[in-house]
Amino acid sequence: MRTRRHRTPASPHAKERNSQNESCNSEKYPLPEQQQSPDEAESIGVFDAFASQEEDPRLSEFERDDNIVSTSGNANAEQVDKFDDEQLDEQVMSPAKSLKEVPFDEETAYPGKTGGVADFGDEDGQWPKEYPEIGDLNCLCAPAPVNGIKDFIMKLAVWFYLNRGQFMSAFTVCITQIPEAMVSAMIVGVPVAFALQGTWIMNIITSLVGGSRPGMVCGATTFVAVALSELKENKGEEYIFYAIMVGASLQILFALSGMGAFVRLLPYPVIQGFSNAMGLVIIAAQFRFGKTIIGQQNTQDRNLIELGYSWQHITDENTSWNTGSSLYVLIIHAFFAFLISLFLPRITRVIPGALVAIFVGTIVEQGILRTSTKYESATIEDFGKVETPYLQPIWTNSDIELPDFSWDTFKKVFLTGLAVFGAGISESLLTLQIVDNLTEYRGNQNQVVLGQGLANMASAMLGGLGGGGSVGQAVIAIHCDGITRLSTFITGIFMMIAIYFAYGAINLVPLGTIAGVMFWSAYMLIDWKSITSIVAAFTPLRIRDRLNMDFKINRGDIFVIVTMMGTTACVDLASGLVAGTLISVLLYSWDSSNRVVVERETSLEDISGDINGEEEQKEIVTYNVSGPLFFATASAFVDIFSIEEIQFDPEKVILHLEGAEIFDSSGMYALKKVYDRFEFLEKLVGISCLSQTSRSLMEKNASMWSGVNFFEEEEIIENSNDDMEEINKEQLASADEQSTSTSSA
Repeated sequence: MRTRRHRTPASPHAKERNSQNESCNSEKYPLPEQQQSPDEAESIGVFDAFASQEEDPRLSEFERDDNIVSTSGNANAEQVDKFDDEQLDEQVMSPAKSLKEVPFDEETAYPGKTGGVADFGDEDGQWPKEYPEIGDLNCLCAPAPVNGIKDFIMKLAVWFYLNRGQFMSAFTVCITQIPEAMVSAMIVGVPVAFALQGTWIMNIITSLVGGSRPGMVCGATTFVAVALSELKENKGEEYIFYAIMVGASLQILFALSGMGAFVRLLPYPVIQGFSNAMGLVIIAAQFRFGKTIIGQQNTQDRNLIELGYSWQHITDENTSWNTGSSLYVLIIHAFFAFLISLFLPRITRVIPGALVAIFVGTIVEQGILRTSTKYESATIEDFGKVETPYLQPIWTNSDIELPDFSWDTFKKVFLTGLAVFGAGISESLLTLQIVDNLTEYRGNQNQVVLGQGLANMASAMLGGLGGGGSVGQAVIAIHCDGITRLSTFITGIFMMIAIYFAYGAINLVPLGTIAGVMFWSAYMLIDWKSITSIVAAFTPLRIRDRLNMDFKINRGDIFVIVTMMGTTACVDLASGLVAGTLISVLLYSWDSSNRVVVERETSLEDISGDINGEEEQKEIVTYNVSGPLFFATASAFVDIFSIEEIQFDPEKVILHLEGAEIFDSSGMYALKKVYDRFEFLEKLVGISCLSQTSRSLMEKNASMWSGVNFFEEEEIIENSNDDMEEINKEQLASADEQSTSTSSA
C-alpha cells in the first residue's frame, strides 16, 4: 500500500515569530558574505547553525597556538581581563536560534547588541565557532576541542554564562520537586530517602538517554507511588524494588518495539482533560501543608483503585487543620510566592520568578519572622526531614532484606510491576504531549520511554523509588527557561548535592512558598481555553451571541474533557486515560456512521441508431457512494440497499466509489454483500473508481472478489465514446450510400 506523507505547515503565528526572529537577527548581526544566509542558518537548527558556518578568514585571531601568539590575540587577552557581568548582560552575542525550536523569551536569549563576548568575534560581531552552544554537555570538546589554558578558561566562562538560565531553572525545579518526592514516599510508606534517591538518578539518566526532549523533568510521582503502595502494605518494602524492575523492563520492551508512536492516537480533548486534571491534583496536593505535620503521621492504607484518593487528605477526619498564626503565615507565603512567580516574568526574565519567590520566602521566614517575631510556619524539615541515603546496590545494602528473585517472587510483583509500567508510561507520554504543545518541538516518544525504563531500572538497583514524567515540574522548567536537556541534568546534580551535602539549607525552605510556586505551576498547566469552551457549550445560543462567545466546540469533545478531568482527579490516571480514549473512539464511530452518503442517478445508454435519429436507449442506474466504510458504517450502508428498493432498478447498475474509502474487513464485507444482492436480482453490476488504498486492501483478499466486475471511470467514458464513434461511423456510411444512390439517379 502506498501512503502519502505530508509535512504539517507551521501556524501563521509560528511563521510570524520565525520571520521576526530572522529579520531581527539579520538587522542586529549581519552575516558576512562568506557565511550562510539567515534562512540557511535557521534551517540547520539550533545546535548546528553556527557549527556548520563556513570559516571566515577574519576569525583567524581565534586560533590558539602555543608557538604563535598574534597581536590580535594579545589584544583579546587584554579584553578578557575587562570582562564583568554587567558588560555581558548588556553586550553578549548569542547564536541565532529558531523560536519554533527553542520557545523562550527573545530578550533572555539575546540579552544584548554588540561588545562584551562579541568583542572576541569578528568585525561583524559573529560568535566564533570554537565556543559552545546553549545546552551543550560536552562544552570543552564540541564544536572544537580545547586548545590551551586560555581557551579552556574562556570556553568555561562563556558556557556558564550562556547556560545561566538552565542553572537557575534547575535549582528552582530541584527545590519544588523535593516535597513532591516526599509525598510519593509517604504514599508508598517508605523512607523519604528512597524517593529523593530515585529522583536525582532518573533526572540524570533521562537527560543523557531520553533523547533531545527539552523541558522533561522526571522523578518519583504520585501515580507510580499509588501503584506501589498496596504491594508494600501486603508484602513489604523489599518487594517494591523488584516490581519497579519489572515495570522498567516492560518500558524498555515497549520502547524497543516502537509502540511509543501510538501516543499520536490520543485525541486532543484527552490531552486537555489530563492537563486540567493534573492542575487540579497539584492544587489539591498543596493542602497537605495546611494540616498537622504529615511527616509525623502514619501512612494510610490505599487500594490500587480508590475513589477520591487525590482529595482524601483534605476530607480526612483523622488529621486536623493547623490553626493560629502558623496557618496564616503559610497562606501569606503561598499568596506572595504565587504573585511573584506570575508577575515577575512580565517585568524581567533575567531571573526566574519562581526562584525569586523561593529565596524571598526563605529569607522572610528565617531572617525576619523567626528571628524578630514569634510568628513562623512549617518548613520542609517539619514536613519530612531530608536525610542522606546510602548510594549502593540493593543487594549489598544491609538495611534492605531483599528476597531471592524466584518464580514465586515474580508472581508476587508482576501485577504491581504492570501497574508501574502503565502509570509511568501514561504519565510520561502525556507529559511529553503537553511539553510538545508548549514548546512546539516534537519529541521522540520511543526514546523518551527508553530513557524512563533505563532510569527506573537504575533507580531500583540503587535503592530508589520509581517514577515517571513530572508534568508540574516540567511546566515550571519551561516557564523558567529550562529549554535544554542540560536543565534536567543539572536538576539531578542539584538534587544529589542537596541530599548528600546541602540538606540543611533545603530544610529551611517554607512549605507555604513551595505551595505558592506549585499553585502557579497548576495555573500555567490548566488549559483555560478548554474551560471557557466548556462554559460556552452549556450556554444557550442567544446568550452566546449576545456575549460574543465564539469559542464553543463539539459537546462530544466537552464530554471527553470533563470525563478525563473527573476520572483522573478522582480515581487515577490510567482509568481516566482509558475512559477518555474509549469515549472518543465511540463518539467518532457514531459520528462517522452518519457520514456515508449514497446518491442515486439514472441515465440513458445509446444502444443503436441511424441517420434519421431513431435509436434504442437503455437505462442505467449509478449509485455514488461517499464516506468511510468500516465497522461503524457497514450495517447502515447495507441497509440502504434493501431488496425491496433495488429490485425495481434497471438491469445495469454501477457502484461508483470515488468519494468512498474502505478501511477494514467490515467495509469490504458490506460492499460485497450489496454486490451479491444485485447479482441475486440478476442485475448486471459493476464497481468503479476505487481508491488506491481501498484497492490494496481488497487485493489482499482476492478470493472474495473473484468474478466481480471492476472498472474505472475512464473506462466508462472510453466505452461510451467508442459507442458514439461506432454510431457516427454507421451514420456516415449510410449517408454516403444515400448520396451515391442519389447522384446515380
